[in-house]
Amino acid sequence: MLLLALFRDVLANGRPLYCRIDGAAYFPGLRTVLIDKDAPYSQPALRRIQQQEQTFEAWKNLLNYDEMPVFAPIPFTPGEYSRQNANAFLRPGDVHPNLSDRFRHWLGTEEGGRDVAAGIVGGARIAVLVGLLSMGIAGVLGLLLGAFAGFWGDDQLRVSKIELWSTLAGIPIAFFFAVSARKYALDTAQTTGEWGKSLAIFILVASGFYLAGKFLGKISGTTGKVTMPVDLILMRLTEIFNAVPKLIFILVIAALLPKDQSIWVLIALIGFLSWTDVALFVRAELLRVRELDYVTAARGLGLSELRIFVRHALPNALRPALVIFAFGIAGAILLESVLSFLGFGGDALKGISWGSLLDSVRARPAAWWVAIPPDWLSPLLY
Repeated sequence: MLLLALFRDVLANGRPLYCRIDGAAYFPGLRTVLIDKDAPYSQPALRRIQQQEQTFEAWKNLLNYDEMPVFAPIPFTPGEYSRQNANAFLRPGDVHPNLSDRFRHWLGTEEGGRDVAAGIVGGARIAVLVGLLSMGIAGVLGLLLGAFAGFWGDDQLRVSKIELWSTLAGIPIAFFFAVSARKYALDTAQTTGEWGKSLAIFILVASGFYLAGKFLGKISGTTGKVTMPVDLILMRLTEIFNAVPKLIFILVIAALLPKDQSIWVLIALIGFLSWTDVALFVRAELLRVRELDYVTAARGLGLSELRIFVRHALPNALRPALVIFAFGIAGAILLESVLSFLGFGGDALKGISWGSLLDSVRARPAAWWVAIPPDWLSPLLY
């Protein structure tokens, strides 16, 4: 699957990998590896083909080239469809209408005319992207929260009272400026950019109050500290996240966001809801590690708690996190398939996700060739 994801544009591409026009050699298909396929070409010959009204047919019109161009084994881009032949199911092995025999749909097409074989290859990239990045987010969050809970417990972390009260006072103020004061902008937002701005505002305001408390503590000379029950707070937070069904929660969030969300929103949502297993395993490992002899010896040498945590305790607690990370990738891929099947992402994921391929079967249940490949691949990964 990793090979399919990495070499997607070489295996499934609706544009020639190599062609000659007016005696010059071009590689229009390979450019899509690094650049958006809809970006205009700098070469006039390629831009002339790209700007034709029927772009789908123009790239596959052999009369536009000096000689037979070199196409990918699957000569269709994932999600690509012809406006002239849209909403037409083609059976496996059928040649695309009005094109040469070279352009054959080996696994047929779905209800929008998108090639199923290209969708399988494109779905591999979506699966790898969602699995790795979402679990990367979950791994970072779970590692940090679980490590804090396990290493400092309920009686090891002491913070200044001024810093604590200043930070707590800043949270509702940060929420007001980030959400309440920007309610109109958030309600009328067409993209997730406004929500990103609100998140940045919340972090900046809350950080400002924390730094203000730190500064006030220094100039006042106050040394009063309070013990923070880190383990208690984070474990109750973990239980809350575990009690909320991921699928239902993501569907609720999706209903509040604008339609046709990109894959990046889906990755973020899955990542922020999948950190609990990593946190629990890392916490359990840190509870064991912090009592070992080398940690006690480090404390006896006078090393700071932060240095002991970063240099000695945390690296020895990463092994269980890596195991959970591996298993979590499969769960993230299945969750993405379910969400795209239910319509999350809209046209942005149409024909390029295994779940969206299954969704298209509902328009024509007799199209068995659309249902079988993704229905076989998704459970196999788990």
